[in-house]
Amino acid sequence: MDPLLFTIVVGLLGAVASVLLIWFVERLPKGPESFAVIWRAIREGSGAYLRRQFRTIALIAAAIAVLILGSFSIFPQLGGATYGAAMAGSFLLGVTFSLTAAFIAMDAATRANVRTTYAASRSSVDALRVATLGGASLGLAVIAMSLLGLSLLYVAFRDPGLLAGFGFGASLAALFAQLGGGIYTKSADIGADLVGKVEAGIPEDDPRNPAVVADLVGDNVGDEAGRGADLFESVTAENLGGMIIALVVSIILFNGINELYVVTPLIIRALGVIATFVGIFWAASRKSFKEAIGPLREGLIVTSILAAILMYAASWLIFGPQGLPLYAAMIIGLVAGVLIMFYSEYYTGLRSKYVSLIAQNSLSGPALTTMTGISTGMISSLLPVVTVVIAIALSFILGSYWSSLSGLGDPLLGGIYGTTMATMGMLSTAGFILTMDGVGPIVDNAGGIAEMANAEPTIRERLEPLDALGNTTKALTKSYAMGSAALAALLLFQAFILEVARYMAGIFELVAIGPEEAHGLLKSVGALTTGLQLNSPAVVIGLFIGGMIPFLFSGQAMNAVASGAYRMVEEVRRQFSTIPGILDGTGRPEYGRCVDISTSTALRLMVAPTLTVTLSPILLGMLLGWQAVGALVLGATITAIPLAILGFYGGAAMDNAKKLLEIGGKKGTDAHKAAVVGDTLGDPMKDTYAPSLHILIKLLNTLSLVFIPLFMTGLIPL
Repeated sequence: MDPLLFTIVVGLLGAVASVLLIWFVERLPKGPESFAVIWRAIREGSGAYLRRQFRTIALIAAAIAVLILGSFSIFPQLGGATYGAAMAGSFLLGVTFSLTAAFIAMDAATRANVRTTYAASRSSVDALRVATLGGASLGLAVIAMSLLGLSLLYVAFRDPGLLAGFGFGASLAALFAQLGGGIYTKSADIGADLVGKVEAGIPEDDPRNPAVVADLVGDNVGDEAGRGADLFESVTAENLGGMIIALVVSIILFNGINELYVVTPLIIRALGVIATFVGIFWAASRKSFKEAIGPLREGLIVTSILAAILMYAASWLIFGPQGLPLYAAMIIGLVAGVLIMFYSEYYTGLRSKYVSLIAQNSLSGPALTTMTGISTGMISSLLPVVTVVIAIALSFILGSYWSSLSGLGDPLLGGIYGTTMATMGMLSTAGFILTMDGVGPIVDNAGGIAEMANAEPTIRERLEPLDALGNTTKALTKSYAMGSAALAALLLFQAFILEVARYMAGIFELVAIGPEEAHGLLKSVGALTTGLQLNSPAVVIGLFIGGMIPFLFSGQAMNAVASGAYRMVEEVRRQFSTIPGILDGTGRPEYGRCVDISTSTALRLMVAPTLTVTLSPILLGMLLGWQAVGALVLGATITAIPLAILGFYGGAAMDNAKKLLEIGGKKGTDAHKAAVVGDTLGDPMKDTYAPSLHILIKLLNTLSLVFIPLFMTGLIPL
């Protein structure tokens, strides 16, 4: 069977399964009209925000497409306008697919949330099942769309180099979607908590709080739409990097292009979709659980085991018995991904000793709450980073060994190919990971709908453990995405160096090279890599600027949330003081005003941080050349990963410390108020800046591939 036909068929099956899941969830009952009224407000608010956000992104994407055209047109020796037009078109397609993934994620979540609320009238198990099916629809859709987009583009161009535009477009749209959604949701959430919980002493998601609808909308535009676009760009960028490396490997091994080798990353992605089908069925069919994360944990284990079996069959068929080292590298990546996800539970779960310590220290006030939470985030960087480092080292060694077995004869290229296989192994479970991620905002919304509609106490009690589950699954999936970015760092950097060598050699179409050109490129890659020395001013400058960018970006993101939260706090206070009867339940809050504040803040303040990330490497490359850009990407990767882990785990731990006190019956106490303050710091850490950082890494990598023509010779020789 044609491997591309296989990947396209599996991609279509994934898309169809996603639609069928949405159709099935849509047929479930929404419950009483009191539920439906709140549900419609959330759905309409989410849709309205995304439409406005998409218009903003479309304008910026059009301008960047023109810049791509211009960068190739001024270098006719590099292919000129024809190749530039193909790259720009690939870029725009990546933007379109990424935004479509964001919309599907939001749409699926806002169909499942109210039905999850009503399902809780039967049992917590039924509620979790509905949320799982809603999350599965977005997980399958996102992975299937990435698989289809890359497969169809490769069919059209037969050149992995052109797929860089698709990855860049996906990353740019994802950064806007994640950052804008994060600013939106945390502006509303913090404003609602500071005035509602701390000052007025009313519960979370209380209908008397004017910011509560904006908060519930934010769950969908931030954690659903943002995460959908986020994971879409993750699997897309890493797949295209792997395809570029695989093409050169195949040319050297077979004296020509072996398409089976080139599309191996897509084949593994397709097998991951098949494994995800089984994992979803397993998780959704559980009839009981001791703890809420149990069915999802089991589904992940089933997906991982089946993915491992399918990858063994694929590696045997593609590489033969000599491919066992590459299969071992895939398993290393798979195991590393699972370990990183379980670290989330270790650091942020309700049973975590770190969460218990934060809750305990809240008895002494908010200063110790935040101090313990931040220290937890710092400490938590150890295990994920060590795991990724070990995975990179082992997979590189295995790839080098495979190089000697297969006759490739280049241990460096073989080692890079080994890390490629490890990255593909880690991403083989991405569909189920997205399913787990989708569950969090759905159960968050379900609990909010129950609270606002004054549902029966049993419904709210059954949804309470699912709300805490949502915090853990969101931290889990965000750390997984960061782990994949870290594991792929060597792969993507090597793809960049290879592309620079290709441009320098005047080999514009990657598919046109033969064995001699491929060997020549590898020699050039070695020389170029040797040229990236720490005694080069351009390299040192690039490292410093790259290392600074994640901090600058994160600071801009946190300031944006602070700006929106300040406006939200003032608006909620205004309504409490000027609308008669609002706190005793006889007055109706003006929910729309708070939705407008979050929307306008997010759309206005998401642009500057994203353009900072996008324009910095372009300007630096034009001034100092490709060496400075390569160093910038490395510097940003090194600092972004621990900074993101600090945000993921530290923020989630502070959030669940608050939940732990609430479950323990300490709502309204001084300790609970201190924990709420800690949560207001942790929320923008874990939901705004941190999940955007691994997109930032991928954006810098794919951008560097697209704009190489501008970086060939810097204006300032250093």
